[in-house]
Amino acid sequence: MSRSLLPIVVLTALLGACAANAGSDASAESAATAFEAPAEGSCEAGAMLAVANDLSLEVLDDEVGLSRAAAKSIVDHRPLASLEALDAVPQVGPAALSTILAYAKTTRCAPTSGDAEIGLISDLDDTLIPKANPELSKPAVPGIAALYQLLEHRNGGREGDVYYVTARKPDRILEVPAYLEAHGVPTGPIETGTSGAPFIARPEKVRDMEKIFARTGTQRFILFGDSTHVDADVQRDVIAKHPDRVVAGFILKVDEIDPARVSGLHLVNDYAEAAAILVKLGVIEEAEARSVMRAAREQGLAITEARMSELLQ
Repeated sequence: MSRSLLPIVVLTALLGACAANAGSDASAESAATAFEAPAEGSCEAGAMLAVANDLSLEVLDDEVGLSRAAAKSIVDHRPLASLEALDAVPQVGPAALSTILAYAKTTRCAPTSGDAEIGLISDLDDTLIPKANPELSKPAVPGIAALYQLLEHRNGGREGDVYYVTARKPDRILEVPAYLEAHGVPTGPIETGTSGAPFIARPEKVRDMEKIFARTGTQRFILFGDSTHVDADVQRDVIAKHPDRVVAGFILKVDEIDPARVSGLHLVNDYAEAAAILVKLGVIEEAEARSVMRAAREQGLAITEARMSELLQ
């Protein structure tokens, strides 16, 4: 081959390689853009937002598997109120969204096996004991007894999986066990507080839940709180630190609350709605949820059979 033709041959080879690489890159990009977002309101959508809003930069990078740039960009753009907002974050493309979804499904939405014992951690005031009822003169919130009993004895499970965490001081819970028994709510250990001030109650409740985690091995829990105090913040703090220990977090809407504070949690108007969500999470059966809804109706919740069916669709 003449010297004059050698550069042409080399150049042709390089151009061919570039074309092949371009085709490969295009195929990869096409595959990456195949991400299908879960439906808004689904467990997967809520879990993706919880992962994006609650986990630290280090966890997003090391455990979730995002690039450092994507993880930092997510942290810098918090709070993220929707999947659309998450998708709009710089450095977050289809590949990152797929990674977040895979992690969310595994840690937040994986169906619970039938023989797994699920624990329950609940607030007291406004969550279980009706609002403005410090003297325990009113019945428990409609449906909560049936729901807690169902979860306590789920699939023939043993008793002793129910715990309560409250900002009440020890001298203000003396009558609570009798109140729970009188209204058919499972009793259990009660972790108390030292002050109702939010800046004190929030870290105290987080520590109390971590104490429960420490003495229950790898057991997973469902968390129940309400929108009047710091429960939403507490649940998000706990989920961020211990994502593998929480099946779901529920916040009963008693007062209005900033949507960003309940991102990744289930904000419900009543325990009929909570029961329906637990069906979708694979925790209870549809027939069991209906029994909770009917019990709530007997206790004063205005709900029709048609509404029950709508919730369970």
